[in-house]
Amino acid sequence: MRLHRAGEGAPYSGIKDEPVAPIVAMSDKAIADGSADDMIKKISGHMAAAIKEKFSKVVEARKNKDKSVEAGREFVEAYVTYMHYVEGIHTAIMSAGTHHAEAGEGAAPHKD
Repeated sequence: MRLHRAGEGAPYSGIKDEPVAPIVAMSDKAIADGSADDMIKKISGHMAAAIKEKFSKVVEARKNKDKSVEAGREFVEAYVTYMHYVEGIHTAIMSAGTHHAEAGEGAAPHKD
């Protein structure tokens, strides 16, 4: 069941019993279990694997970037993909707790 998201500007369209995204199901399960540890472990593992994959592509493409225009373009594409991914993660972390806030606006640095 999906909850109404009026605070997000979504119009009310009644209660619907429709499938939710896997991350939403995982988040709900964490709440039901009373612990976010398993969810954090899974998300962290996925994030680490994705960063490593994109990083490896940049490193490999960098080795050949000056050999041809095409190789240079492959490097730039890999670099941009990698940087946008890492920046997106950073933005999400820094804006945590400030619903729909711009990155940096009102977001306090993360402290452990």
